Parts: sequence; structure tokens; C-alpha cells
Amino acid sequence: MPLNLDSESITVFCPHCSNQHEERILRLKYEPRLSCPACGKYIVINLLDLYTMLESAQKSCKALLKKLTRMSNGKSPH
Repeated sequence: MPLNLDSESITVFCPHCSNQHEERILRLKYEPRLSCPACGKYIVINLLDLYTMLESAQKSCKALLKKLTRMSNGKSPH
């Protein structure tokens, strides 16, 4: 079962004023162009990068779950 990270938040950095703020992943998927709350200029999220990072997180979580399952069954994680 895939891990759903849509409700999680990530930090977004403004390239114009260096402000950082939190945005939900779901919002970034559907609104990759957003206005910085500090300076008002637009920030454009690269969706390819976003989806690549989410896929990487999915794989890492899947590997961790696999290790934890083996450990709970009394097997060595290696």
C-alpha cells in the first residue's frame, strides 16, 4: 500500500526574499505556483522534483517497514 503524504507539510523557500514557510504537499501538487507570504512574489514549484522526492520517500519508508517487520519477527535486519 503506497504511503500517502498529501496531508504532510514541507518547507518552501522563496528565491526572492529567502523567506521560508510551510505548505501542504497536496496544495503544491495542484497549485505549483504560489505567492510568497512575505514578499508577495511568485514561487514556482518544480513538479518533477516534487514527485521524485515523494517517490524517494515512499521507497525509504517501504524499506524501513520491511526491516521493522523482519525485526519484529525475530530476524536480523541484515
